[in-house]
Amino acid sequence: MKHGRAAVLTAGHVDPAVAGAVLTRLGLAVVALTLPAAAGAFAGLLANTGSPAAAVAAMNGPLLGGGGLPWLFHVAALVLLCGCWLLGAGLLLDGLFD
Repeated sequence: MKHGRAAVLTAGHVDPAVAGAVLTRLGLAVVALTLPAAAGAFAGLLANTGSPAAAVAAMNGPLLGGGGLPWLFHVAALVLLCGCWLLGAGLLLDGLFD
């Protein structure tokens, strides 16, 4: 059974297991918040275009200076990937130093 630990700050150092737990929670929160936005933007593109191939083709616009559902999907997917990275880093730290 896992017991809660307090962060140990000694001359600017943080316990890696605590940092892993924080990163895991942060990554899960980011993924949980952006997954509906990415799925909703793609579903909106599907509803507007009618087929998956046309929805993917509609997302070929530029990210900078773009707008609408393709831009929202790209931004949500980028934030979702960052959340997955945080989650993976947290799980790695939590697993290595637990």
